[in-house]
Amino acid sequence: MYTLMNMAPTALSYLLSSANLHRFPSPNPNPNFLHPRTTTQFLTFASNSSPQNSTATPPPPTPPPPEPSEKKSFAVSTGELFLGIATRLIKGSRGGSIVADSSSASVKEEERIGAVVEDEIQPDVIWEQRVKDVEAERKRRVVTSPGFSFSAAGLLFPYHLGVAQFLIENGYIKETTPLAGSSAGAIVCAVIASGASMEEGLNATKILAADCRDRGTAFRLGAVLRDVLEKFLPDDVHVRSNGRVRVAVTQLLWRPRGLLVDQFDSKEDLINAVFTSSFIPGYLAPRPATRFRNRLCVDGGLTLFMPPTSATRTVRVCAFPASRLGLQGIGISPDCNPENVTSPRQLFNWALEPADDAILDRLFQLGYLDAAVWAKENPVEEIVQDGSPALGNSIAE
Repeated sequence: MYTLMNMAPTALSYLLSSANLHRFPSPNPNPNFLHPRTTTQFLTFASNSSPQNSTATPPPPTPPPPEPSEKKSFAVSTGELFLGIATRLIKGSRGGSIVADSSSASVKEEERIGAVVEDEIQPDVIWEQRVKDVEAERKRRVVTSPGFSFSAAGLLFPYHLGVAQFLIENGYIKETTPLAGSSAGAIVCAVIASGASMEEGLNATKILAADCRDRGTAFRLGAVLRDVLEKFLPDDVHVRSNGRVRVAVTQLLWRPRGLLVDQFDSKEDLINAVFTSSFIPGYLAPRPATRFRNRLCVDGGLTLFMPPTSATRTVRVCAFPASRLGLQGIGISPDCNPENVTSPRQLFNWALEPADDAILDRLFQLGYLDAAVWAKENPVEEIVQDGSPALGNSIAE
């Protein structure tokens, strides 16, 4: 399983390297997709990827626009700073150590770790589950395979919502389908499990984005996110998620280690897990870490970028163009429609600073179309199977 810990020399450095911030010529430029506040925020969509299969001839390609010369927003600058610091810390810890959480010795019995697993895809990645989480998975009578894992994505979760919309509509995700996610991916998993529609999730995203655009993002996003989740999620969301939704967080022990949580005592407990999974140090709130169940923790994507589900097979969904980040074996990503190009830098900016509503709608559409392309090679009647629970690290793709 590729994680930011392992991706630090490649994926994150690619995102932050000025040498790789070029844009790519679009075969179907459309000025209507421009961000209304600046001429550098854009998404392009190939005409042959539309559900209506339009036969209109696209206009000839135009040269890519120049890179933005204006200063980065405070939120983007802050997010880049703390992500850089955090990934250096994670990378450096592989050859050294991190001071252990002083409260670890006093962890309650019910928080006892029941599984410590070396990931089958990346053996140097270790993830844990509490006894309660393992038991919650065993209680599920039917587990539908494949499960779906949603990547960390910051504020790009409209892309994940669009993917989920297609998968639910076409029978790939059912109430018995295991889910897993880090950061934005964990939020989307909670929305799916809640029974809400993905359009409702998109509307909630727009509320969060509008608040951040008006009042700022850095240092206060966490409070806004918590407020939106409390209002949006139903009171029984934890019951619907138990044993089904794995939320990844990163524990700051002697070595950063992923913790997969899918047993929740209350709605508040689930929101705390999602909040912790999204905790970019110093960005979500003005502190370097947060405490979750007596453990010092940060963003789950730092160790489990796309965590495994409890199904025997996991399809991974990445909101970034996986091939350009050096990732292999991703099921659904912008690579599914290579002509629908947005630069990694622009996606990264939108991940840290909310785009306008028109861009959020386009991200949703892009996710839907990418999932549709993936589905053509993976017919639902051939890959979706119901069976008894199969615990352990699942085969990912």
